[in-house]
Amino acid sequence: MATHNHKHASDDGKSESTAYETRDVKIRPLAVFIAGLTVVGIATYLVVYLIIRLFSAQAAKQDAQLQPVAGQVRPAAPGEERLPPEPRIQANPAADLRTLRDQEEAILTTYGWVDARAGVVRVPIDVAMQQVLKDGLPARQQEKAK
Repeated sequence: MATHNHKHASDDGKSESTAYETRDVKIRPLAVFIAGLTVVGIATYLVVYLIIRLFSAQAAKQDAQLQPVAGQVRPAAPGEERLPPEPRIQANPAADLRTLRDQEEAILTTYGWVDARAGVVRVPIDVAMQQVLKDGLPARQQEKAK
């Protein structure tokens, strides 16, 4: 079995280790690689820059189309708060939900007119359920078989 000795004796008798690269790096391929990498980086930058400009121009065009609509909103009178057009962001969603639930509860638990001309009224749900239990649900008459 052959063994490799990594130490060689130099002319002056000292041993020298060859466990590292003894040749120089070739500069030309390294420079070509760095130049190519730089060109690709600049090209990528330019493409991204052009895409951003394109999207910005489209967004500005769409914003310009929305401006006339905003100008049609009547100006606020002195002392009057000018609100943005609907739909507006809820300032207090919890309070809005509570108000909605209160309105629904009032509809379910009170009497009221649905259509006064037609004589249609709203009754509380408890009263309506008691009436259904008392009178039963309307059912179709079964036809006799011939």
